[in-house]
Amino acid sequence: MTILSDSLPTSTLLELKAGDAITNEKQSGIIQNVEISETDEFLMFRFVLAHGEIEVRKLKQVC
Repeated sequence: MTILSDSLPTSTLLELKAGDAITNEKQSGIIQNVEISETDEFLMFRFVLAHGEIEVRKLKQVC
């Protein structure tokens, strides 16, 4: 089971897929769907679970 937080590396978030077990401080479950959206400042990961969803926002690193 992967514990999600804003400090989790982006590469780890990108590896998560449907069927993986995840948790955060509020809920846990099996990923049903993964949605990734992007703005100029953030990457937003939305993990849809059978009974809810978990969102993680990652600040883009500009080199």
